[in-house]
This record gives sequence, C-alpha cells and structure tokens, in this order.
Amino acid sequence: PQAFPMLVGDMDNSGSLNAQVLHLVAERIRTKAVFQTHQAKFVTWQFDGEYRGDDCTATLTLGNPDLLGESGEWDVVPPRPGCQAPGGGPSAEDCVVPAVILVAHFLQSVTSRLVLGGEMVYHRRPGEEGAILTLAGKYTALKWVATLNVGYGGAHASYYHRANEQVSV
Repeated sequence: PQAFPMLVGDMDNSGSLNAQVLHLVAERIRTKAVFQTHQAKFVTWQFDGEYRGDDCTATLTLGNPDLLGESGEWDVVPPRPGCQAPGGGPSAEDCVVPAVILVAHFLQSVTSRLVLGGEMVYHRRPGEEGAILTLAGKYTALKWVATLNVGYGGAHASYYHRANEQVSV
C-alpha cells in the first residue's frame, strides 16, 4: 500500500528541480501537482484532479508557467482597472493574462464491452487561443479490441487481436 501524500522529485547540480506531489483526497479522488524549475526559476507547473467512479473516470488538468516569478509567457489584453502582472510588471493601464492549458477527460463504460468518452483541450498563450475536442470509443471482445479517436486532427483507429496464447496481432 502507498502512503499519501507522497512527494517525489529530483534536483540536479545546477538547482533545477522536477517534483511531484500526489495525494489521495478520498477513496475515489486523487490529486497531483507537478513543478519544474530551471536554475531556481519556475519553468512550469501542473495540477491534476482525477475521479474514478464504478463505471467512469473524469480528469481535469491545469498547466501554467510560473505566475509569481514572471518566468512564463504573458499576454497583454484590453485594459482593465487595477490589473497588473505579479511583481509590478506593466502599468495598471494594461492587463496581463498568463498562458494556460486546461485539459478535461471523461470516459464512461456504456456496457461491459463498450467505453465512450472525450477530451477537451483549451490553450491560451500570447497571440493564440483555441480549444480542441476529441471523441473516443473502445470496444473489447473476447479475443480482440478496437479503438477509434475522432477529432480536429483527423481520425485514428486501432485493432488488437489475440490469435492464441503466444501470438497477438
């Protein structure tokens, strides 16, 4: 059995750190935080929340560069009163918005053999913003498995077949 919360990480000679904090909030809810620094400056961070139900799984991931140390990318958008970057940054006439990535997954067992779900990815960075939706399905038979993903980038299908105990195609 694993003990929670759990901290895992490594640091190199220059002070760059890769660290993960895992925590089981409840029996079905798990959270994870990932931090990465380069020579004592934050490069990126990511937070995950995952729910595992009896017949479904939902995950939400938020990723962003450092908000406090200004080492990430910032975008100047139409002025809003009193809006400034951490540490001062632009004047109150400008409003800076950090780059962000938000990913949501959901998978649902429709039957004991059929799983359907989707993924939505939203990203925002200077000069660019968008969202991509991908739908997925998986069918599991006694000796084969087929999957299909359909999204903005096209479609991807896979097929796995067990010929016998020694050979799979």
